[in-house]
Formats: sequence, structure tokens, C-alpha cells
Amino acid sequence: MMKHEEKTPPVSRLNYAEGDLIIKEGDFGISIYEIISGKIGIFVDSEGTEVKVATLGPGMIVGEMSFLSSNTTPRSASARALEDSCLEAWHPAMLSNAYKQMPDILKHITGQALKRLVRVNKMVSGLTLNKEPTKPSPAKKPSQTWKEKRSAYRKKVNLNCTYRPVKSPESFKLNGRIDDISRGGLFLVVNRTNLSTCPHVTGDKFVIHTAFSPGQEVEMTAKIASVREAKTAATIGLGMAFTDMTSGDQKKLGFFLMP
Repeated sequence: MMKHEEKTPPVSRLNYAEGDLIIKEGDFGISIYEIISGKIGIFVDSEGTEVKVATLGPGMIVGEMSFLSSNTTPRSASARALEDSCLEAWHPAMLSNAYKQMPDILKHITGQALKRLVRVNKMVSGLTLNKEPTKPSPAKKPSQTWKEKRSAYRKKVNLNCTYRPVKSPESFKLNGRIDDISRGGLFLVVNRTNLSTCPHVTGDKFVIHTAFSPGQEVEMTAKIASVREAKTAATIGLGMAFTDMTSGDQKKLGFFLMP
């Protein structure tokens, strides 16, 4: 008796209304989707809050991470229709043979890139949450809030930087050195002579410009949360909490903080 070959499920088109959930983070699934029309938002859960990390459009793929991890891990993010959308659903069997024929080194590179992307998405979501406005608590001092914000992903560094008050012209620059940095803020060491040029008191906001590596320049706005003595009498230390940063610079910071 001849053994029948397993048939690959046919490609099907699915329609989703605005707001419909397509993929749920944490679930197990095998389908891969190509967006035919509409817009799809990719979200990750961060401390109980759904944070959008990407918006995808026609021609882009959704759900490929599950396939690349051999369907052994749960979905790393949720996908939701941002408007009425049409998606084409593929069964992994359509791609499995081609994937198996890939050289092992390419599979290894793909796997490493996949793990890195998941980690970066989590970091970006954390940075986004730090930008959300929160109600001030009268029971907490600014220095206490600063210490809480900088507790995660704190990294000891020695980065030269320039900074200026937010309302000053771009040509106005003061020199400083970043001593450590985290997702929520940084510790800035400056010369006391800078205080004669402009005030450096709690609540003051500054635009800070530095480079994590050659060609990786970043600019962020931060406010002073604490002022304390530095290691030398000629300098002071400023604990600063980020208040504004572009998404591109957020990603650079996320990569820089990776262990």
C-alpha cells in the first residue's frame, strides 16, 4: 500500500477589522502572514502595558519569528490591525524545505539576529515607558525618583559630552563627562566653572550630545534630579533623568546597554 504524502494546507486570505488581534504574545502558533493591505501594529508587553514597537504595511511579514525558532518558543510579540486589513496566511511547511537547505552558518546567524531583535524590542518598550508622563508623588523626593529610574541597565562609562540649557542657542556649549548611564538617565560630571555660566539646580533641563562609538552620535534631553559633590573639588556631579529622546537614539542606547 503506498504511503500518501502529507498535503500542505492551502494559502488563505484573512480579513481583520481595525483593532482585531491577529497574534497574541505568549501564545504558541505556526502561521506566517503577509500583509496584503492595511496596517499592522506590533506590540510587546512591558510591566503590564502594551507598547507598540513597529508598524508594518503591505508586503511585510508577520509571525516569522516563530518559524525561525522552529516553533519551539511562544510568540515574542502581539500583532493587531491598526485599520481594516487583509493578510495572507502561510503554513510553515511551505518554507520548511527551503529553510532546511540553508547552510548551517546562515541558520546560526539568523538565530542570533532573532534573539537580539527580541531583546532590543524589550529594551525599546522600556525606554518608551520611561517617556510616559506620570503623576508626581509628593511623598518622593526627586533624588529618590532618580535612583529608581536609573536602577536598570546601569552602565559605567567615561564619555566626553557637550551640553546646553534647552532654551539656549545650539551654538552655546558646555563640556562635561558622563560617568554612568541607564535607560532612565545618566550621571554627569562637570567643572564648577560651568556654574558661573548658567544655573545648575534641580529641575533644570539640558540638551546633552555625546557619541557611544565613532559614528554613533546621540542627543538627549534630561533634567537635573540631584546635585552632589564629585571626586574632585573642581567638579560637581549631576544625577539626570531623561525627558526626551528620538526613537533612533533610543535604539542606539538600547544597543549600547546590551551586555
